[in-house]
Amino acid sequence: RRIFSLRGRTIQVIVKLANIVLTPEKPRYEGGAWHVEGMANERIVATGLYYYACENITESRLDFRITVGQEESYDMPYEQSDYEGYLAAFGFAGGNALNQQLGHIVAEEDKCVAFPNIYQHHVDAFELADPSRPGYRKILCFFLVNPTTLIVSTSDVPPQQQDWVSEDATTIAALQTLPQELYDITLDYAKTGTISREEAEKDREEFMKERGSFVLEHNEQVFELEFNMCEH
Repeated sequence: RRIFSLRGRTIQVIVKLANIVLTPEKPRYEGGAWHVEGMANERIVATGLYYYACENITESRLDFRITVGQEESYDMPYEQSDYEGYLAAFGFAGGNALNQQLGHIVAEEDKCVAFPNIYQHHVDAFELADPSRPGYRKILCFFLVNPTTLIVSTSDVPPQQQDWVSEDATTIAALQTLPQELYDITLDYAKTGTISREEAEKDREEFMKERGSFVLEHNEQVFELEFNMCEH
């Protein structure tokens, strides 16, 4: 067993809040997709979750699974059609996906859980315990970036909100003495590298599409490859 110490290192962490809110009109969450966190450019190696609020929901589980070898892996020798042997040893047989279930944790208020990003996970379905009133499950997520690799972060990129520049410009006395034409030129220059809320929401939509496509492709090519026990 190897232990990797973070002591004395500057680490990067991506932080996210994720809330699932149920109402009497929408009383059930159907569950999430199997996935690992992030994409290659984010270099996420581990995830930490803190369930800081759970109210009026049935048992909510977070399931885990891991990939096993590859479709043409040489470290998994087998005899043709040895379904029972592989089922006993690995929990899957010919025609099954090349992954193993690792179990689950139950989401409970004030619980913390951490796991490496080599595991896929997904949230099971759950619903309101009392369908007459709202309920929720709220978590704070910490995604640990590979400590040996620095990625571009908010330490390198200044705020990009375009409206902040416009608002700040009205508080700078020197700018208010400029002719309108020069004021507009200065403001346009100050807005370089910023984006509007509409542009940010469009980028977010494209970003989500890209991630959705990655999840499907990653499952097809890695976690849900079919184990073929044919002799060729």
